[in-house]
Amino acid sequence: MVFSSLLISTFLASSTAFAPQHSVAGRHRHASSTATTQLHSYLDSLNGASSPPTSFGEIVTDGGINDICAFDAASSSIKTQISNSGSISASEIHNRIAQANQVVSLTRQHFPGALGSSEILRRVKGVLDGYAVENILLTQSVCPDEINHEHGDITDLFIENIGGGKVFHLGGLAGVPFTGKTGFGAYSAHVAEGGHAFVLQAPHIGMSDDLVLGKYSREGQSSAGSACGAAVGAMCHCAAGNPMPDLAGTSDDYQMNFLIHEIGKRMSALENCADENSKQAELARQTSHIGREMLDQILSTNFGDANSMLFVFNGIQINMPFDFEDYFQPLSFEVRKKDGSVVDLFNEAFGY
Repeated sequence: MVFSSLLISTFLASSTAFAPQHSVAGRHRHASSTATTQLHSYLDSLNGASSPPTSFGEIVTDGGINDICAFDAASSSIKTQISNSGSISASEIHNRIAQANQVVSLTRQHFPGALGSSEILRRVKGVLDGYAVENILLTQSVCPDEINHEHGDITDLFIENIGGGKVFHLGGLAGVPFTGKTGFGAYSAHVAEGGHAFVLQAPHIGMSDDLVLGKYSREGQSSAGSACGAAVGAMCHCAAGNPMPDLAGTSDDYQMNFLIHEIGKRMSALENCADENSKQAELARQTSHIGREMLDQILSTNFGDANSMLFVFNGIQINMPFDFEDYFQPLSFEVRKKDGSVVDLFNEAFGY
């Protein structure tokens, strides 16, 4: 099958998503070269040209979208369409690219500084390499929802590339570290002598195929469902004016009851949002505050030896639609040392 030069030109001239991205810190994303080469070869094979194009154009949008994850998602969607149907039109290609840009635009609007999980890993790993730390034991306080623990998610990437394939789980609903001081004490007691601890704490928020925040289009289901369901459920409970559950008198649903109480304290921030997507994004931020507040109560550097350090990374995991890798909005990154000092690593890692 040979594509017309007009189709290829339309594809190339339309693509901000397919231009290599400069990161916030001014460095090229490592994935861009491989991804660009793959799509060049792909287009070359379709067009039958003697040589692939040497560059990609840009879509001009209000947000100036230029994101390698959009590139990957759109190209995957285009390839799938051709594989399933045998062809794709120039207008369909343009629509797939535009759709990918809309996803990134919405993400950047509500979660400034959010990046693809693989780029987050690269930057965090770069900081850790600068400290020359080895033998890190990883713990994660992330919601148990299965969409947070798929291959290529930040949880998976951190386990393999920071934790050496191992992880201790602190989190319960909404990523709140419900295992408490006992859980963190058990985790930190497992850190090797001379080793270090790394904590990833994050709530999550879904984005449906209809670009609705707070929902996620799960495989095998005809309609999108809530994500994070616990956080959304707690907000709805409070918005409906339902009575606060008795935390002291119930044990069969303590985590949800705790969330209802904590979200209830923050409803004023949610009620003033301009639209539903803004409200869901604010809910994720408020849930992050809840998780981080509990985390700060249970953290300790009582592990390892005199040189052992505690790295703490907090943010919001964004479950993306279509063929996107999940994004992550970093909110804080620091290292705590045995002398009581705390070093802010956020600017070093993310440049803002």
